[in-house]
Amino acid sequence: FETSSSTMSFALYELAPNQDMQTKARTEIETVLARHNGEFTYECMRDMQYLYQIFCETLRKYSIASVTMRKTLNDYQVPNTKFVIEKGIIIVIPVDAIHRDPEIYPEPERFDPTRFEPEAVAKRHPMTWL
Repeated sequence: FETSSSTMSFALYELAPNQDMQTKARTEIETVLARHNGEFTYECMRDMQYLYQIFCETLRKYSIASVTMRKTLNDYQVPNTKFVIEKGIIIVIPVDAIHRDPEIYPEPERFDPTRFEPEAVAKRHPMTWL
């Protein structure tokens, strides 16, 4: 519950000063709902691409888990290197650092849902958004 309410609060916080984004999201919701006869279903929600982009950008900028950890179950040879991560090692993945890396997300402090347009996502490594 807390993670969902926090994400929605951050999304609304970012949308508050961005009238154009609000209008675009509202238009999409109205259009998609009309296409689904006013019924809000799972399929209807899946058709709301811009709203999805808003939530992805919100989670990029305001990660619910700023770091995550994993423990290796086996030795792991890092591809294209001589390095081996030995079994039992705990790996720390810095989610916030990845999400705020300006080489991956230019102007990382700027809220920009277009970062998650399908074409933009396809250009990035799949592990740059966790």
